[in-house]
Amino acid sequence: MDNKNLKECSKVVATESDEGLRLDKFLIVLLPETGLRQRRRIVENGLVTVNGRSAKPSLKMFTGAEVVLFERTDATSTEDILPHLSIITETDDYAAVFKPAGMHSASIAGSMESSAQDCLDELFMEKTPILVNRLDHSTSGILLVAFGHEQARLFKEYEEEGKVEKEYFARVVGNPDSEFVVKKELDTDSRTVTKVLSEDAERLRWSYADRVADLGNGITLVKVRIAKGARHQIRAHLAYAGFPIVGDTVYGTASADGKMYLHNHLISFKGFKAECEPDWD
Repeated sequence: MDNKNLKECSKVVATESDEGLRLDKFLIVLLPETGLRQRRRIVENGLVTVNGRSAKPSLKMFTGAEVVLFERTDATSTEDILPHLSIITETDDYAAVFKPAGMHSASIAGSMESSAQDCLDELFMEKTPILVNRLDHSTSGILLVAFGHEQARLFKEYEEEGKVEKEYFARVVGNPDSEFVVKKELDTDSRTVTKVLSEDAERLRWSYADRVADLGNGITLVKVRIAKGARHQIRAHLAYAGFPIVGDTVYGTASADGKMYLHNHLISFKGFKAECEPDWD
């Protein structure tokens, strides 16, 4: 491995008693306080080598194998990202925080990158902040924070009952009709690509899109409403409908400026409402 942004932090050599043990299970000797899923993610993120080469989590260990654990030296810290977060709305029970595109919402097992979630204790020093929703790394907009486990539980209850409204703005390729609904079920087993299935999902998993404006050059601004949501729901549903989001490299193509134009601009439920406009040109 040759990466100037990685620094060796520990290593161990497998013995005869480790023969046949999967790498992600073997790593507990270097990472005793981690779970299997976290160790697997660490390997997948390229932070482990076996005899100087990258390996898969399923690699079977063998006597004499030198396993090295690395850490990133170019990873962002909370000091780097905290200035880019801002509180939109705050009540005694909840707060809405603006997250820009290009930032992780939640802490990721095995990642050395700081996230918005890592900054919550600094944003809300006198409270017990709990992140209760997620946005993709490339999506900007509102992160919802509950102050306490009871408030977090109550929000999830509202979601399950269809009492939460979420609205997103998206710039899409194509010219959709004034409004359309995508009802299809989603397969979210893969972390990278969500598959759209042939059968319809429950109503709370539908995506409702409204045409807002023709931006020219074959690009249209749409507003999308969802209730519960699933990983990549809006991105996958819009692409399935024939209108991929501008800059979505998973379900469409890259944009000229490298941005993905999806923004969570509103979240509303009983006693709470927050809005923020996208900072697009």
